[in-house]
Amino acid sequence: LNPVGLMKTVADFNRRRNGADPLGRVHRPMPIEKPPFYAIVQHGHSATSAVGIEVNENLQVVTASGEPIEGLYAAGEVLGSGAYLGNAFVPGMMITPSMTLGKMVGEALPLRS
Repeated sequence: LNPVGLMKTVADFNRRRNGADPLGRVHRPMPIEKPPFYAIVQHGHSATSAVGIEVNENLQVVTASGEPIEGLYAAGEVLGSGAYLGNAFVPGMMITPSMTLGKMVGEALPLRS
């Protein structure tokens, strides 16, 4: 990622928040100001499954009997979109749950040196 291009993009985004919104939005996104910042690459697709791997409340993958499998966690689309989407589906809707649950898994993992 080109850091100069990224800084220009963020500055343009923040500057445009103060002018007329080209999309006519009344409620605008917050400015990008305080790090850390995270970025993802989104590739358009429409393949998803409503069912997925079963996990416990700590996002540990569990066996058929409900016992957690040590060291095996799951987050994102592998859990199945039915857990997040209800009766609707729009491509890209799995990104936020994937990022949020991935962060939760990362925070729950023990640190290893």
